[in-house]
Amino acid sequence: MRVGSLALTVVALYAAPLAHGIRSAFAADFCVELTAAEFNHRAERRGDDNACAGSDSPDIRAISDIKALARDRARDNANNAIASQCLNNVTPAIGQRACTRVNLVANTSADGSWAGSPPAPKPGADKVKYIGPGIGRAAGVNLCTMAHDIRLRTRNVVDAHCPHDGGLLPHRTFATARAWARCAVICRTP
Repeated sequence: MRVGSLALTVVALYAAPLAHGIRSAFAADFCVELTAAEFNHRAERRGDDNACAGSDSPDIRAISDIKALARDRARDNANNAIASQCLNNVTPAIGQRACTRVNLVANTSADGSWAGSPPAPKPGADKVKYIGPGIGRAAGVNLCTMAHDIRLRTRNVVDAHCPHDGGLLPHRTFATARAWARCAVICRTP
């Protein structure tokens, strides 16, 4: 195959989907977080976890696991707290303004594939959750929530219900995390 015909084939492959109203395979979806100027609502929530410290109990988990579960619960709680405001109040106009701000266009397709794996966040977030299409006056917009960590605190407390090794007092580790979430709209490359 000559270079000229190869180039023509590549151009034809890219142009064919556009002529038939099909998006390019290279199009990407993103969850674009709304700014306070676009939609001035956010939710802040906490998440907790605890477990015995030591080595001989089925209730024992590593401190990193306790912290991770507390963070994940705080993120989920914040995302769930803001979801109804997003679904009912983020209009197509708000969504399109957010997409335009980052040189994208609102993705209004009825694609439900984001439920298992939401689009990448813009800007970065600690957890993104697809919440579905808008409701009522917000219909026609596919929405996400984006959670951001605020802080994490741990403390240890003596707990007689936890096993102990030798001379150490039995104790339980508590982790409390806080996160906040904002609404986001799903945008795609033009």
